[in-house]
Amino acid sequence: MRLQRTFTSVLVPALFALGACVPASGDDPGTGGSSGTAGTGSGTAGTGSGTAGISGAAGTSGAAGAGDAGATGSGAAGAGAAGTTGTAGSIATGTAGTGAGTSGTGGGTAGAAAGRGGTGGAAGAAGGRGGSGGATGGARGGTGGGAGSVGAGGTGTVGTGTAGAPGLPGYNPNFKEFYGDDCTVATPANVSVSTLNDLFQNLDGSRMSKKSDWKCRRAELKKIVETYIHGAKPAKPPTVTGTVSSTQIRVHVADGTKMIDFMVSVSLPTGTSGAVPAIIGLGGSSLDAAIVRGEGVATMNFDHQMMASESSRSGLFTTIVGTTGASAQVGWAWGVSRIIDVLVDEKAAGRNNIIDPTAIGVTGCSRNGKGAFTVGAFDERIALGIPQESGTGGVSAFRVVNTAPVGPNGMPAQSLTSAWTEAQGWFGTVFGNYRSNVNVIPGDTHSLVAMYAPRGLLVLDNSRIGELGSTAQHAASAAGGRVYEALGVGKNIEYHGGNTTDPHNHCMFYTSQADPLRRAIRAHLTRKAAPDGRIAPAAVATADLTKWIPWTAPALSDQ
Repeated sequence: MRLQRTFTSVLVPALFALGACVPASGDDPGTGGSSGTAGTGSGTAGTGSGTAGISGAAGTSGAAGAGDAGATGSGAAGAGAAGTTGTAGSIATGTAGTGAGTSGTGGGTAGAAAGRGGTGGAAGAAGGRGGSGGATGGARGGTGGGAGSVGAGGTGTVGTGTAGAPGLPGYNPNFKEFYGDDCTVATPANVSVSTLNDLFQNLDGSRMSKKSDWKCRRAELKKIVETYIHGAKPAKPPTVTGTVSSTQIRVHVADGTKMIDFMVSVSLPTGTSGAVPAIIGLGGSSLDAAIVRGEGVATMNFDHQMMASESSRSGLFTTIVGTTGASAQVGWAWGVSRIIDVLVDEKAAGRNNIIDPTAIGVTGCSRNGKGAFTVGAFDERIALGIPQESGTGGVSAFRVVNTAPVGPNGMPAQSLTSAWTEAQGWFGTVFGNYRSNVNVIPGDTHSLVAMYAPRGLLVLDNSRIGELGSTAQHAASAAGGRVYEALGVGKNIEYHGGNTTDPHNHCMFYTSQADPLRRAIRAHLTRKAAPDGRIAPAAVATADLTKWIPWTAPALSDQ
């Protein structure tokens, strides 16, 4: 039974704004004169604000401000002390910036009116996209005492930072498409494993022991997926340029004499200002548009079939890279990465205050859900993936699909042979060598689930439709979730299998999915709430995890 449908309407996403550390300044006292009335000093707080940056560097401290000379007497002007630098929020951890501005030392001396407080420190350099720095540390000086005495300095208030992206400390600090591009990865070899492969076992047979090992272990999983399932995703071409407006993003790609141009439409939410998060929809979206707009998230519509046809694997993608045998899904992933390139570069050039490139989500349903799943797995700049009812060729684990689990409608999961026949472009040509013997693959779709870590992933499923293989989707999500848990970010992944009372309709957004969607958006795109993901399969489609996941996650050190 063919369930996959193409959607050409509605919606999509966006993520996270940034903060830089703010230096502060205050008063130093003037030198006392020989006589006169004690002055009253008031330290004006420094108010510099660092420009948000992607690299996550801390803002530099503000320069000391100079105080004006006292009105009478011979006291010299008090020099305002430089504010201290708040610690920048990490792009990976999203920890709040810390550090109070140094309090100014106030108080005029007798014989001179107290010097006016120094002006604010200069703005900090580009800060991390995490929390904002310490608040201004202004101080009002105390009233001078007798001749030559100094009033007590005021104290600065500690600033509170906005939490940044939930993630792994120190992971992908330079906001790269593929953080593990400098890892040395061996060629994967065939195995003979009927269960879901141990995600923590390296290709050399050793197991991960530190959280920092994840960078290169993820690079191994990517290599496995490319070698056995999808084919390789090409790197960024020499020339990628474009423009960003409130209605569209235009992309120009060139490599020598080969070039392509394409665009994606943009729909901004009302009542917002500045760069907003956005969700890219492959062929549209089946998410609730009112929820997405209400959360202050923009939507973008990407014509992925124009980039690479699922039936022929050809399109704009092959115009640039040639015929490589990669899946159409890899072509879609490559195209979305070029959109993000433009968002990043135009923001750095000061020409994109519309879409926040650090707050991008991707979604799609059915065949487009397969694409959304793969797109988000391959580009580590995507903050949130929302594949909906993706089935075989999407989240559903191959090994579980091959057991033909039956849903409440009496139908089994779509077989690999059926999926391959329906649209070979869902897979790379190389998968033709393994689709009848997936047990030799040293990975499965749970490898793609894990490739999202530590970023956000919300898998929306429909357990009432047997062909979608919800048992296989639950198994893959739960297995990949073990990586999230071991990295200490277990709440960043959510699997929602749906309720028995939900309608049967394919690619219809159900009331029960509203809360999971809001939670994911608020955690990973708008950053208004802490992550609160759950692995929640439907009772009628719950995988036996003891059968499919015989391995346990190691206790990874923070070193």
